Amino acid sequence: MLKKGDRISISYRKGKDTKGNYILDTLPDAEVEEYTGSILRVRTFEKVPGPHGDEVEIKHFTFDVNSPEFVGAIPD
Repeated sequence: MLKKGDRISISYRKGKDTKGNYILDTLPDAEVEEYTGSILRVRTFEKVPGPHGDEVEIKHFTFDVNSPEFVGAIPD
Protein backbone atom coordinates (compact mmCIF):
# COMPACT_ATOMS: atom_id res chain seq x y z
CA MET A 1 0.00 0.00 0.00
CA LEU A 2 1.32 3.43 -0.90
CA LYS A 3 1.64 6.05 1.80
CA LYS A 4 2.45 9.75 1.94
CA GLY A 5 6.10 10.44 1.15
CA ASP A 6 6.72 7.27 -0.90
CA ARG A 7 8.82 7.88 -4.05
CA ILE A 8 7.43 6.14 -7.14
CA SER A 9 7.56 6.17 -10.93
CA ILE A 10 4.17 6.39 -12.64
CA SER A 11 3.32 5.49 -16.23
CA TYR A 12 0.11 6.75 -17.78
CA ARG A 13 -1.56 7.25 -21.16
CA LYS A 14 -1.67 10.89 -22.18
CA GLY A 15 -3.46 10.58 -25.51
CA LYS A 16 -3.26 8.94 -28.92
CA ASP A 17 -1.08 9.60 -31.94
CA THR A 18 -2.43 10.08 -35.46
CA LYS A 19 -2.55 6.30 -36.00
CA GLY A 20 -4.59 5.70 -32.84
CA ASN A 21 -1.73 4.27 -30.78
CA TYR A 22 -1.54 5.32 -27.15
CA ILE A 23 1.14 7.80 -26.15
CA LEU A 24 2.66 6.82 -22.81
CA ASP A 25 4.35 9.22 -20.43
CA THR A 26 6.27 8.52 -17.23
CA LEU A 27 6.77 10.59 -14.11
CA PRO A 28 10.13 9.17 -13.02
CA ASP A 29 10.42 10.60 -9.51
CA ALA A 30 6.98 11.34 -8.07
CA GLU A 31 6.20 11.72 -4.37
CA VAL A 32 2.91 10.36 -3.03
CA GLU A 33 0.82 13.07 -1.39
CA GLU A 34 -2.28 10.96 -0.75
CA TYR A 35 -3.73 7.60 -1.70
CA THR A 36 -7.36 7.03 -0.76
CA GLY A 37 -9.66 4.50 -2.37
CA SER A 38 -8.65 4.50 -6.01
CA ILE A 39 -7.40 8.11 -6.12
CA LEU A 40 -3.64 8.68 -6.13
CA ARG A 41 -2.30 12.21 -5.73
CA VAL A 42 1.39 12.85 -6.40
CA ARG A 43 3.74 15.75 -6.94
CA THR A 44 6.92 16.14 -8.93
CA PHE A 45 9.73 18.66 -8.78
CA GLU A 46 11.29 20.04 -11.98
CA LYS A 47 14.23 22.39 -12.34
CA VAL A 48 13.39 25.29 -14.64
CA PRO A 49 15.52 28.25 -15.64
CA GLY A 50 14.72 31.44 -13.76
CA PRO A 51 15.98 35.00 -13.71
CA HIS A 52 18.43 34.21 -10.88
CA GLY A 53 19.45 30.68 -11.88
CA ASP A 54 17.60 27.41 -11.69
CA GLU A 55 14.29 27.36 -9.84
CA VAL A 56 12.09 24.45 -8.79
CA GLU A 57 8.60 24.04 -10.22
CA ILE A 58 6.23 21.78 -8.27
CA LYS A 59 3.60 19.97 -10.34
CA HIS A 60 0.64 18.08 -8.89
CA PHE A 61 -1.05 15.13 -10.59
CA THR A 62 -4.16 13.13 -9.68
CA PHE A 63 -4.79 9.63 -11.03
CA ASP A 64 -7.66 7.18 -10.71
CA VAL A 65 -5.79 3.88 -10.48
CA ASN A 66 -8.85 2.04 -11.86
CA SER A 67 -8.86 4.19 -15.00
CA PRO A 68 -7.53 2.75 -18.27
CA GLU A 69 -5.31 5.85 -18.58
CA PHE A 70 -3.35 4.76 -15.48
CA VAL A 71 -0.77 2.15 -16.53
CA GLY A 72 1.13 1.50 -13.29
CA ALA A 73 3.37 2.68 -10.48
CA ILE A 74 6.62 1.18 -9.21
CA PRO A 75 8.79 2.18 -6.25
CA ASP A 76 11.83 4.33 -7.01
